[in-house]
Amino acid sequence: MFDRIRREVEANLNSTRGEREAGGILYGRNEPNGIHILDCRPLPCEHAMGPGFVLSERDEKRLAEMLAAPETDPELNGLTALGWYHSHVHSRIFLSERDLQIHNRYFPAPFQVALVLRPRTEGSTRAGFFFREAAGGIRADASYQEFTLKSPAPELSAPRPIPKATPQTVEPVCPTCGGKRIRRSHRSLIERVWGLSGVYPYRCEECLSRSLHRRTRGLPHRGKRPEQKKRAWLRTRRELFLYSGGIIGFLLFLFYMIRDTGPKPDQP
Repeated sequence: MFDRIRREVEANLNSTRGEREAGGILYGRNEPNGIHILDCRPLPCEHAMGPGFVLSERDEKRLAEMLAAPETDPELNGLTALGWYHSHVHSRIFLSERDLQIHNRYFPAPFQVALVLRPRTEGSTRAGFFFREAAGGIRADASYQEFTLKSPAPELSAPRPIPKATPQTVEPVCPTCGGKRIRRSHRSLIERVWGLSGVYPYRCEECLSRSLHRRTRGLPHRGKRPEQKKRAWLRTRRELFLYSGGIIGFLLFLFYMIRDTGPKPDQP
C-alpha cells in the first residue's frame, strides 16, 4: 500500500503537466490496540488553484463520496476512513493551515490521522504521520518520526553468459586490381626475414600482381600441393646457393684486398 502511495506522489512530481501535489484517503480498522491501515484510494484533484493539493468545490464533493465509500464498495467492506494522505512538493513535512482545515473538517475523529509525504527526484520519498494528542491538539510543525519510502530493489536474475567474441575476418583485397582472390606467394631470403615481423608476400590470381601484406586472420594461407612444395624447395635451395655464393665471393674479395704481401723490394 505504501508503495502504491509512493508511486502516485512521485508520478505527480514528474508529471508532464508540471510538478503537482497528490492526495487520497486511508482506509482500515480502528481497533483497541491501535489503527490498522489496510487500503488507500487516490483523490483526484483538479488543481484549480495551482500545483498544490487545494480542493475545489467539486473536489470536496468527491471527497465526501469517498468517505462514504465503505458502505457501498465491496472491496472496502468492513473498513472505515482512518485519515488521509497528501504530498508536499516544495515544502517540508508539516501540516499547513490549509491542511489543518481539511483535517479538522473531514477527519475530526480522535483516531484519524494525516500522512504527509515529500517525494524526491532521486527516487526516495520521506513521510511522516500526524495525529491528535490526548488533549485534542495536533503537533503540526513536524512529525514525531519521519521515515523513508524507497523503491523496491529489482530482483536479481542469474547472470547471463557472456558470448565469446568471434574474431572478425578481414577480407584481403589486391591493391592493383581490387580482386579478392589472392594467395600466399613464395618468399625470397629477405622476405623470410620480413616474415618475422608478420609481413608476407601474396599473389593475386586475377592480375598476377605480387604485393606484401601483414598476416591477419582474413588472409588465406592455402595448403600447397606436393609439386608446388617441391618447386618451392628447389627455388629456395637455388636462392640459398646464390646468396651464399655471393657472400663467400665478397669475403674472398675482402681477404684479397687486405692480405699481407710482405715487404716490397727497393726501387733502384
